[in-house]
Amino acid sequence: MHEEKNLEDILKVLPLSGDSRKLIQALSNETSIRILQLLDSGNMSASELAERLKLRLSTLQYHLDALLDTDLIRVADFRWSQKGRKIKVYVRVEKMIVLVPGKGAKGREAALTLLRDCLLLP
Repeated sequence: MHEEKNLEDILKVLPLSGDSRKLIQALSNETSIRILQLLDSGNMSASELAERLKLRLSTLQYHLDALLDTDLIRVADFRWSQKGRKIKVYVRVEKMIVLVPGKGAKGREAALTLLRDCLLLP
């Protein structure tokens, strides 16, 4: 059966603001880009990502937090370590990103309406 998606499920529309600056910073960071590229190949835990990227876990966690804060990744699942610890498993969020000039919700809503009409979504 076809799952109907809301426009907000596939699209992130941000006015130029603090949130959009965080997003731009995350996307301009080489380590964050490498994390996103690795997550394209499948879901991974922080320790798996750190090992593949040859980074200390604390350094990687800084980048994961930035990516989580900007909704570019999310926690998809949990695993249990051999020591019984709960381990987060990360996945890349599949969304188009649109930055809208202006600060208000008016520009965001206009962009969403235009995109909804173009994509023929309800």
